Amino acid sequence: MPAPLGDWFAALPDSAAADAHAAALAALPRAEVRLRHPSGRPCLVGAFGTHAPVCARAGPTLVAVIGPCPVTAAGLERRAAGCTGLDRADDLVAGLPGSFHLVVAHAGAVRVRGDAAGLRRVFHAGNGPAAVAADRAVLLAALDAAGLDPDQLLLRLLPCPPPSLPGAMWKGVHAVPPGEAVRLSPRGPAVHSRWWRPPEPALGIDRTAPLLGRALAGSVACRVRPGEPIAADLSGGLDSTPLCFLAEAAARERGARLITVRQLVDDAAHDDELWARPAAGLLDGEHLTVAPAELPARYAAVAVPVEGLDEPLMELSTLPRLTACAALLARHGARVHLAGHGGDQVTTLPSNMLHDLVGPRPRAWWPQLRQLRAQRRWPLAATLTALAERRSYPAWLARQAGLLTTPFPRPHQPYLGWDGPLRLPSWIHRDAAARAAHLLRQAGEHARPLAGSRAQHLTLAAIRHLATSMGQIHRLTARHGAALHLPYLDTPVIDACLATRLDHRARPGAFKPLTVAAMTGRMPAQCLRRTTKADFSSEAFTGLRRHRDQILALAGDSRLAGLGLADAALLDRACRRAFLEDDPRRDVERFIAAENWLRALPARLTLECP
Repeated sequence: MPAPLGDWFAALPDSAAADAHAAALAALPRAEVRLRHPSGRPCLVGAFGTHAPVCARAGPTLVAVIGPCPVTAAGLERRAAGCTGLDRADDLVAGLPGSFHLVVAHAGAVRVRGDAAGLRRVFHAGNGPAAVAADRAVLLAALDAAGLDPDQLLLRLLPCPPPSLPGAMWKGVHAVPPGEAVRLSPRGPAVHSRWWRPPEPALGIDRTAPLLGRALAGSVACRVRPGEPIAADLSGGLDSTPLCFLAEAAARERGARLITVRQLVDDAAHDDELWARPAAGLLDGEHLTVAPAELPARYAAVAVPVEGLDEPLMELSTLPRLTACAALLARHGARVHLAGHGGDQVTTLPSNMLHDLVGPRPRAWWPQLRQLRAQRRWPLAATLTALAERRSYPAWLARQAGLLTTPFPRPHQPYLGWDGPLRLPSWIHRDAAARAAHLLRQAGEHARPLAGSRAQHLTLAAIRHLATSMGQIHRLTARHGAALHLPYLDTPVIDACLATRLDHRARPGAFKPLTVAAMTGRMPAQCLRRTTKADFSSEAFTGLRRHRDQILALAGDSRLAGLGLADAALLDRACRRAFLEDDPRRDVERFIAAENWLRALPARLTLECP
């Protein structure tokens, strides 16, 4: 088995065919069986350190909730008392805040779901009654000695792979899309079903702002443990600062203690501290300020393999800083670290909203167009051309297949597509590029958008892309002490935001109007007046310069090149030029993520290339 796995769980149907898998799982270090079918066979087995599952039994129904959630075993038992099958399993957690997995077993079958964002992933492997569901793809791959899928690795080289393309990294391991559940039966194949759909953006901000305020408060409160410190980032921005005030209120109610952490940036243009310092003065708690030299620079350990990941970690360059902060907060007694990541994705809108406003809300469309053109210096002719492009999602994907090796749109060129620009890194091997184009055209034949409008689809795609990285970071930071938690990606929070009319989530002249409306009365008014967002590019360039040698060393002995995915000469050139580019992430970030992941693979999990 891959090590270290950290926390994990697996669920199995009541089937003799699954006994071998159950025995192998139960033999793993720290493994324990938390639920058993009436036959005595294991139903839920895992290693639980950060969050012990809340389990209940009501007649023939078994239930487990794994992750931050305020439900108790007694409360879960009451909810399960009327459960007569798996078709109404989601009623058992209806209305509950938090971020969790739900496992329900009935009559020998078991149903597993995660969350809507994709922080709580679900995978399954095996056939029919021998199938197993788990929250870790690498666990299932090791269990079945599965080979890696080179197409999935290739797709991870896109900056934000379209949601319809990526699956699990291993052949024979299947990813359950966020918002869907998998049902394993002792008598049939695994079946997916949808339990969540994005709401239509039909409600005014006057109705959704109170919903968002209550949802965020509930998400924060369910992570505050009585009598224990709760840590929270305090950047001074409109994502992290609200979480600090909500955490202070919850800590006061539960006899807990708030710890805020501010990471200073060596950049005169960076204005976070100008807003964070006054906010700290209004918060009752311990305030930690961390100087740049006290944490590792970006790219500090990109050559050190990170073991046990389900897929390449696109936030790899910041991982040493995040784990160092987790250890620091743990020394101050905190086990939970709240962060505002996800706030941008759920409370603001991408510029492709112009496509969705032009018909139903023309009065809102024109001011939005005027502001975007002024802010981003879009030429009028190019803007009109972008607005005239009305391809369906499948047709748009097929069109992108021919653009994979073309340059990214220029900074002042309007881009209003369904997803972000789909471009492969400059170091891609031409044969790999041709394969990626084929996969994209193939996907275009059956792909469906995540929502009916471009803005809602791209919002959800951005949420899922962020959650893919942050779900892994949650586990990695937990190993070092204080696990990183993202309340903005809890399902009730996403529901409140996506239900808001598009022209209310984005208003000309207003910065994050939904957040401001939701938090008015919950935090001091002066902390809601910020209209800027700090830039961290100086940190990226400092880290690149400081750790240039190890990035070039990775390129000089690249496994990606050995697999035919990267052209060795182009890769070396791209890594050397990255220190001169405007956005080094386009080439370097994808390279180090995939390269590090390949080097961390256990010898047993080998790549099978065509």
